[in-house]
Amino acid sequence: MRRKLTWQSGFTLIEMMITVAVVAVVLGFAVPSFQDFFDKNRVKRAAEEVYGLMAKARSEAVTRDSDMIVTINSGAWCVGYTDGAVACDCTVTDPDTANACSVPVAGTNVLQVVDGSGFNGVTMSQETFGGALTYNRVRGTAGNGTVQFTSGAWSLDVRGSVKGRVRICAAASKTMGYEGC
Repeated sequence: MRRKLTWQSGFTLIEMMITVAVVAVVLGFAVPSFQDFFDKNRVKRAAEEVYGLMAKARSEAVTRDSDMIVTINSGAWCVGYTDGAVACDCTVTDPDTANACSVPVAGTNVLQVVDGSGFNGVTMSQETFGGALTYNRVRGTAGNGTVQFTSGAWSLDVRGSVKGRVRICAAASKTMGYEGC
């Protein structure tokens, strides 16, 4: 009587162990680069959020015909703006509080703040604004200054100029799609 040969399919224990070992080695090399990738993206997002807030404050100053004061608090990692003659407190979360960073929109005060809660590991330092920056209501002009964002090896600056222009630049050299400062 002849026996019919049958082939079994599946993994043997040795094949499974080799596969697990190869995956472990590949992950060992990939995980540090993922951390670097996340650091880079957090810095970029933080800089772009603050850039957007400052550009909006300039636009609002000219549109509303009212000076806009941008408050930069590097200790609490927040940036906000308000209309009026007095700087606001960007740590205040109630838009109806007297010193909140808010502006009226259709009769309701709306907070105008970017804070560091969504950017874990990113540090913010202001270099020359002195805590506040005022956009002029007529021309949108302001003072010179820099806010720097850093995480790991990555760093970006948000720079304001006397003409009111806001731009993002790489602190060291061209990186993350931004020119060097």
